[in-house]
Amino acid sequence: MMEINDLTYEQVTELEKNIKLKDKAKKIVDEFYENIKLNIKDYKGKGRFDVWNDSHNNIYIYLKDDKFYFRCNFFHETYDVEVTYSGVFQALKNGNRGIGHLESHIESIKRKS
Repeated sequence: MMEINDLTYEQVTELEKNIKLKDKAKKIVDEFYENIKLNIKDYKGKGRFDVWNDSHNNIYIYLKDDKFYFRCNFFHETYDVEVTYSGVFQALKNGNRGIGHLESHIESIKRKS
């Protein structure tokens, strides 16, 4: 087993960054499940619930393989975020722009509550 003293500066920095991302991912997922409210009137079939839309854009939550996903479609860009600890962690690590929209949506729900 590798000891912390055996790590290089870069490895320690990466480890610290990953710990912060893990904590942030946990907070996002927990807040999602604590605050999300899916209305039957927003159900569009095939596990999809519309959250917001206008003439060219939409945001929805869908269920696939027993996991929730948050999807944003803006003109020609689509962002999917698997709403699990590992899915959100990977999205944060990879700079997925859908994370910002997911966080904004959660904050919007919390303000309405």
